[in-house]
Amino acid sequence: MKKVSTKNIPMVKLLSNGVIFLSTLVFCQTVDSSKANELLIKSVESKVVEISATISYDSFEPRAFKLSLFPRKSPSEVYISRMFFPGDSIQIILPYNILSEDTLGNIASLEPVGGSYEKLYRLFTKSEEKIDLGNFRIKIKSDIIKLSLIDGFDFKPISKALLQISSSSQIIFSAISDSMGYTRLRIPINRDNTTPVVLRVDTDGRYPPWQENLEIPKGVSSKTIPLYPMQVDEGVSIYKVVKELSPLRKGPENGSETLFLLNSGDLIAVNKVAGDRVYGRVRIDLYNKQSFKYFEGWVLNKNIKLMNGNQTKKSAN
Repeated sequence: MKKVSTKNIPMVKLLSNGVIFLSTLVFCQTVDSSKANELLIKSVESKVVEISATISYDSFEPRAFKLSLFPRKSPSEVYISRMFFPGDSIQIILPYNILSEDTLGNIASLEPVGGSYEKLYRLFTKSEEKIDLGNFRIKIKSDIIKLSLIDGFDFKPISKALLQISSSSQIIFSAISDSMGYTRLRIPINRDNTTPVVLRVDTDGRYPPWQENLEIPKGVSSKTIPLYPMQVDEGVSIYKVVKELSPLRKGPENGSETLFLLNSGDLIAVNKVAGDRVYGRVRIDLYNKQSFKYFEGWVLNKNIKLMNGNQTKKSAN
């Protein structure tokens, strides 16, 4: 039997202890690194923000929607761009730190796909809370007329006037003028170009209704319309026609000659009443809308309504 030497035993123990120490050190570093990464991931995950929006539209329906987010100062540096489809929940999650710190320093753009629709934009500010971009209402691409309504005598703006644009007897746009008499008329580019586009302005009795065939320039244009109140004698009352195609007759008797038919909304300055009929003056705007002429005749009382607080100008005659 061969005898084993014991001289190298201390060296073996030393090497064994060294291996154990190195293994422990590597394991500890791995654990520490894993914990550090886990903390880093948790830190990054805690700094995200949820950005949401809603979409609405009328009878049309785009095939899809492209939502893009980018800084206002550098539109070419897009944070993210995503495609959504009708019925999808519009929601994007972004790292919080990539958003601009400036007030309203970020822009969201929504581009409808599958038709002639306008691209919509929304400014928003960075927030640690959820960011709600609000509702994007999809609109058909339009030619735009910046319209101003003014009084033809004193040039003051005419507010709260109802404006309607129609084509083929269908209303395609309506709005109300603001306190400065201003309105942006939107005329869809996919309209029937063979049919006249008609503008009607109704001030609820302050001025006679205005109606004209519009010429629609391409893109954005401007237009100013002066409206002129009725010129009447003192003590005359202003009535509004409430029945469409009401006859204005030459005399009060039945079967009297019809001068012409009045439209609903037309004004008549009444100075005589005889039973169920009234006698007054009606103003007709001439075709170029730069002048007008007055006609006198009889109207059935049931076809008109007294205007309260109407605006008139005293006649110089």
